[in-house]
Amino acid sequence: MRFKDYFTNDFETEENHYLPELRTRYYRCNLDAAKNAISELIKNEKAVLKDVVDTYNEYFIQGQNYTCIITLTSTRVSETAIDIKITTYKVIPRGLGKKIIERMYKFFDSKLPFKGVSLYRE
Repeated sequence: MRFKDYFTNDFETEENHYLPELRTRYYRCNLDAAKNAISELIKNEKAVLKDVVDTYNEYFIQGQNYTCIITLTSTRVSETAIDIKITTYKVIPRGLGKKIIERMYKFFDSKLPFKGVSLYRE
């Protein structure tokens, strides 16, 4: 992790992220199973679902110390990618956003059949 990451409030996962923990994760499931996993995650995190954009499969979630956008992408019929963007509410977050993303991915790993990380890098 870079030094400036300890002081940033925004973290986002992507295919080619420089941190391996923040790369897009793929699961062997359809879109509906991933949506159910998000519902369970919201209950587990004691968060509130603020908005759902069905066109882009985006879920806007507000937790106790953060807001989060989870994006689902169905790459195949039985494969779904999950990306997370987090904004924390701390003056000095000390990498809190990264820790929350890791916790969310660990939850998804326990609920969905894991396929791989960053499978479609260029």
